Amino acid sequence: MSEQDNIQFAEKQFAALNARDLDAYASRIDDAYVGQSETAGVFQGREGARKNIEMILAGFPDLQIEIEEVIASGDSVAVRTRSTGTHKGSFAGIAPTGKSVVVHGCSVMEIRNGKAVKGRLYSDTASLLMQIGVLSLPKASAAS
Repeated sequence: MSEQDNIQFAEKQFAALNARDLDAYASRIDDAYVGQSETAGVFQGREGARKNIEMILAGFPDLQIEIEEVIASGDSVAVRTRSTGTHKGSFAGIAPTGKSVVVHGCSVMEIRNGKAVKGRLYSDTASLLMQIGVLSLPKASAAS
């Protein structure tokens, strides 16, 4: 696939997530897929990827993901995102708080033969946890 095809692939994956079309999303995941994120750790295969998304959507059922930038190089695509949602369900063992969140992240995926074979989600987890009220960090002071 060309780099432009890979960009379109990534855009389709995020559109499927926003439409809650998990069947379409999962159909583009290879059975040998290996994924990783801060909240889920390592997960494998089409079913592992689907369960990871279901876990996120259980916690944030109104999640919407806006693509801010897409960069492709060879078989790899990096997608910088801005996600919004409301913490209405359990997420990573944290009871619902009803708080709205805005989280920036980056998803890097490797695509071969029209399927995602590897993926890594980098997100601002500390900011997410602060927004739902389970983490507080001291304010940094500017250097003099």
